[in-house]
Amino acid sequence: MNSLKSLATFFLTVVLSFATCVGGASEGGGESGKEGGGGNGQLIKVDAIVVNLMGPNQQYLQVEMILKLAKPEVADRVKLYMPVIRHKMILLLSGKDANQLLPMEGKKKLLQESKDAVNEALELTDKEGVTDVLFGSFIIQ
Repeated sequence: MNSLKSLATFFLTVVLSFATCVGGASEGGGESGKEGGGGNGQLIKVDAIVVNLMGPNQQYLQVEMILKLAKPEVADRVKLYMPVIRHKMILLLSGKDANQLLPMEGKKKLLQESKDAVNEALELTDKEGVTDVLFGSFIIQ
């Protein structure tokens, strides 16, 4: 009974820690945004994207991203262009190999490539559109 209580406490702690880390992001898909911390930036969550990775092993990547916007007015444009954003992200992610993404440098490079791809879809610069991309989850299986 005590171990069950400990397990429940541990699980709750993990869930609350994750919620705190992603707390500024919008809830409920890639369509809603909410003021986030850190200046005028607004955060918009992109629904999970799952792709097959390149390479000899059949591996998958599931990633949830959070877009930090330069100004709140960009949120409407992000909502309008979300299908294009998701398309560009699927093409970018599916062209990767798990060995490229496992090291920290690979993840940091992917964040920069993601920001560039999203701003290209929005037809904006990183000073006008998306200033940062954050991972809400990143799972290679």
